[in-house]
Amino acid sequence: MALQSALSSTPCKPEALAVEHESRNYLSELKEMIATLATAISELKKDIQKNMKKEINGFLKINKKLRLEMQELQQDNKDLEKRIYNRFDATFESMLRKIEEHIQENESKLRELADQLEDVKQTFTTRIETAQHFASTANGKATAANFECKKLGDRLATLEDGCRRNNIRVEGLPENRESPNPVKLVAELFSKIIGEDFKSDTEIAAAYRIRGSNTSTPRTLIVRFERLQFKLNVMALLRQKQAIIFENNHIRIFPDYSPSTAAKRATFYNIKQWLWKADIRYTEKELRNRILSWHEAT
Repeated sequence: MALQSALSSTPCKPEALAVEHESRNYLSELKEMIATLATAISELKKDIQKNMKKEINGFLKINKKLRLEMQELQQDNKDLEKRIYNRFDATFESMLRKIEEHIQENESKLRELADQLEDVKQTFTTRIETAQHFASTANGKATAANFECKKLGDRLATLEDGCRRNNIRVEGLPENRESPNPVKLVAELFSKIIGEDFKSDTEIAAAYRIRGSNTSTPRTLIVRFERLQFKLNVMALLRQKQAIIFENNHIRIFPDYSPSTAAKRATFYNIKQWLWKADIRYTEKELRNRILSWHEAT
């Protein structure tokens, strides 16, 4: 304003006036430009503010939308967790129920099996006791049967010995030597062994060979006497002989016993030989009594 007043108060030349006019025009244009620029700036500010508001509002809307979506996702997640929990809980409860049912079923089966095993055990125990009873009964019956068999065997041996009590056995006599009259041969044998005046032909009831398949040694000749006493007299006379030789053959003569009695007497063979070598004479009764007394002492 001072410049304008100075310019207006100072006398101006035409060139100066033109410059002044031009300056004024420039100033006017500058002012217009400044005003336009200020207006543009103001409008730009308004546009910027408006755009910023729009963007902020957009961001707010997006944020709100995102919050809503986040809430929805959280709610969906909670619902999903709840559904998963409920489903897991239902599945787990179903599994537990099935497991409990299986356990109860297995317990029932185990009880049934235990009952069956107890029944089987009781059955086997009963059967074992029955078998043991039968075994003891069978053992008792077998013992009784063996005892009865032994008694019957002893009675049979006694009966057989009774049938053989008048017999003697002659071993070592050559085969076919007794033909055709065995009784005559035996009487001749006793006369030569005991003495010429010993007559036994009337006392001999029979003489025969026993059956046998062994041809390497002569079969035994059985001689049966009419009377037991005569047989005992013959055996007493024969015991006085050390050895019996007949026609260069070693002859052995001894009583005829049943196989059972002969087997029992054979157990005392070594004792008899020892007594014979010790020149101890004995009778059958004396030997039996001594052996019985020895068994009782031991």
